[in-house]
Amino acid sequence: MKVEGITWHAVVLEDGTFAATRKLLTETMGLSPKLEMEGWSMLGMPNGSIIDLFAPEAASEMCPWGLNDGVVFGFRVDDLEQASQQLEASGCELLGEVNFIEELNYSWRHFRAPDGRVYGINQQH
Repeated sequence: MKVEGITWHAVVLEDGTFAATRKLLTETMGLSPKLEMEGWSMLGMPNGSIIDLFAPEAASEMCPWGLNDGVVFGFRVDDLEQASQQLEASGCELLGEVNFIEELNYSWRHFRAPDGRVYGINQQH
């Protein structure tokens, strides 16, 4: 497995801070919304990194295995299927299936590491 960097970040924001944080990231920092729905915004950076903002309800629905204490990150890999196999062989628990977002040409999945935390792996195609 070749890790290219930490390119996915997610935070779960308590009520009242979701909109303010989204505004900070888009209007002040200039990040671009990539995908959005109620309680969730995916914002992109020019280098391909992504930050997901979740309201608690959206996080519970979209990630039923949890997102640690509200902060999680993911590693960009060169081959998501191979990385998944290697993680599982090393004792990590794969969470859910591989997901593909066609509009972004982007695949991802979560896993639980030996430390008990949830992390992600992703691949830009």
